[in-house]
Amino acid sequence: MPSSEPPSFHLRLSADLMKRIKLAAVENDRSINAEIAARLERSFDLTDGDREIALKLLADTVAILSKGSRKK
Repeated sequence: MPSSEPPSFHLRLSADLMKRIKLAAVENDRSINAEIAARLERSFDLTDGDREIALKLLADTVAILSKGSRKK
């Protein structure tokens, strides 16, 4: 008889990332497992166009921050 439990696996995370996931789980009123699963699901929802837009925004942000740090 097949198990009704979903497959599981172990994952190693840095202490900092685990801390951030725990905080996000509390903020979103979810378990750590549910937080990780939700974030993974959301990452697959991005289209190539979404990724291109996000990368451009990140590059623009880095450029702006770099300019600001050079003024000091």
